[in-house]
Amino acid sequence: MKTGQITQTYHISRDTLRFYITKGLLAPAIVQGHYKWSKDDCKDLENILQLRELGLSIKAIKRMKEVHDTMCGTREQWLENRQVLQDEIAERKAHIQQLEQQIQNMTELLEQLNEKIAEKA
Repeated sequence: MKTGQITQTYHISRDTLRFYITKGLLAPAIVQGHYKWSKDDCKDLENILQLRELGLSIKAIKRMKEVHDTMCGTREQWLENRQVLQDEIAERKAHIQQLEQQIQNMTELLEQLNEKIAEKA
């Protein structure tokens, strides 16, 4: 398959494909200066897109791919994947806490502004 077919089939941009290649998540063959996408490359891309849809980071997907490539189907793979997911969840929870703090700070600032506006009315 050619890159144009891949972008149309999976509704992604060439830049996204290049990004995944640069990050080491995809490694299509290069034939006469153009990427040639195999069925395995397409399966890898589908897996990446599914994991991205779940919200996993590129770092987590890369780690899961490395583990899959070296320990496929083993208990060690499952343990590592579990750890990757636990780390991703922890990062999301920390981000939520940070957002909640920002909301609280903004709400307090908004209340101060409302008080100043009421004083001038």
